[in-house]
Amino acid sequence: MNSAKILLVGGDADIEATLLKPFEDAHRAVDIVHVQEADDALHDLVVGGFQLGLIVDRPKEPTFTVEICTDAREAGVRVPIIVLMQKSDLVVEQAILEAGGYVTLATEGPQNTMLRNLVNLTVDLRKTEETLRKSNDRLMMEMRTLQDERDRAEALSSEYVELMENYAHAKEELEKINQEKNKFFSIIAHDLRSPFTGLIGFSALLKDGAETYPPEKIKKFAGHIHKSSTSIFKLLENLLEWSRLQMNRVSVSPVSLALGETTEQVFNVLHSVAAEKGIELSESGTPPIVFADPPMVEAVIRNLINNAIKFTPPGGTIKVQYDSDKASNTATIRVIDSGVGMDAETAAKLFKITENVSTRGTEGEEGTGLGLLLCAELVNRNKGKITVESTKGEGSTFAFTLPLKGPEA
Repeated sequence: MNSAKILLVGGDADIEATLLKPFEDAHRAVDIVHVQEADDALHDLVVGGFQLGLIVDRPKEPTFTVEICTDAREAGVRVPIIVLMQKSDLVVEQAILEAGGYVTLATEGPQNTMLRNLVNLTVDLRKTEETLRKSNDRLMMEMRTLQDERDRAEALSSEYVELMENYAHAKEELEKINQEKNKFFSIIAHDLRSPFTGLIGFSALLKDGAETYPPEKIKKFAGHIHKSSTSIFKLLENLLEWSRLQMNRVSVSPVSLALGETTEQVFNVLHSVAAEKGIELSESGTPPIVFADPPMVEAVIRNLINNAIKFTPPGGTIKVQYDSDKASNTATIRVIDSGVGMDAETAAKLFKITENVSTRGTEGEEGTGLGLLLCAELVNRNKGKITVESTKGEGSTFAFTLPLKGPEA
């Protein structure tokens, strides 16, 4: 099934439903992001990775569509933008065309026009997929050649018997390394590139037109630049820590750790972020003493709470709950939110290196999914396990375990 990502600017739910209908009939998966404001539309066009932009014209605001098309072109956006006109207006249509957009009338059946445009846009994607498939075929041929060489070598020396016995394990390790490499480059190529694109695009606008822009517009562009810079910093921070773990350059130094103090430190750091969305942070249960590495445990709790803040709407709650089982020498820490939740299929992908789960938060916060992979790695290094339970629309519970005591002296 082909898929596409479309930005819809303006209009109401009926317009969105009308736009989705022909894609459902054509058995295509379509992700429509619906915004209303010009600034939000420009930001998403620059960094959102869309295949198509659709703007519903506002007759009472004749400069609305022209401004978006002009700013997008100046920011280097190459996404086709189609303006859906309510009625023909040659002056406005000419201005939109000069700004780099396309025009169609609602009475002409915009849903069919969208479908035809999307098919053309996905041609390049299919070509890329074909190239990747051929590369994978070549890789499989090389692996078969290597297998044949090892089989021949086994007949010449008994030492190769042990090598072949360990081949399955070596292959598994090779696939893991290859998956980690692919994840690393995927993040660099997509998630790191997107905020950099926004940073470069908006800074270019300021460089070339700061003298002519009003202060309000300069302030908005500066806000976009700050948002992109913050995303880059957080991503690089997680990338560096994750890379150090993969190269075994991080030593685990477990000690007796009071979890209540660690959670308090994280609350102090994230309190202002939660307060901006009106989210209440709380604890329940008796914080146990665990045997773990303090910086690693703090990183896990911080990432889980930060993730919960991202996907909890304003006015929601986030609770850290503690349970202890002395019989199994296990402490269980749960981060429970009242957020948007997720379906079982999405939840099953969160801790898999082969899957790329990156969605926006309730207020457009961006992420890569790397933070949860980092949490899983850190928990595993401390002899624990991490799980997730979630129901779409009802919130999520991320739980991880840690040993209460270390091995006997």
